[in-house]
Amino acid sequence: FVLTRLICETRAVAGEQQMATLNEGALILGDVLAQSGFVFEHVAHGSGSGGPSAQGRFVRGSQSIDLHVRWSLGLVSYKWDDVVVSHADYLRGLSATGSYPGFSDDPLDGFRHLAEDLSGPLAGFVTGDRAEFDLAVSTAGSLPTTWLP
Repeated sequence: FVLTRLICETRAVAGEQQMATLNEGALILGDVLAQSGFVFEHVAHGSGSGGPSAQGRFVRGSQSIDLHVRWSLGLVSYKWDDVVVSHADYLRGLSATGSYPGFSDDPLDGFRHLAEDLSGPLAGFVTGDRAEFDLAVSTAGSLPTTWLP
């Protein structure tokens, strides 16, 4: 019982760290997104096979930017109605390069890099350019899948 309780308490503390990182990162992204009407909401937090995590999203109407945090910002995806695309594929579909994910020891730098992308090559999503989004998704879907060696 004591070991089980210790494991649960450790996971709770770790989950709190992910929530804190997500909340601080949301403040960074909010500087770019709030002025365009996006609102941040928490989705979930807990611990799974990959360890503790937290999830949140910025939402405006039928658009959302989904964020997943473990030890830093991990998966980022964009959704418009029922169409979803990853950050990497969105950039590929635009033939653009981005700052995210970048590499750093600071878990908030991923959010800073994402904010740069949302102000730069992905600004169309923030301003509501659906035609550009659909074209990027279509283009990314027609490109060969890239795999790391």
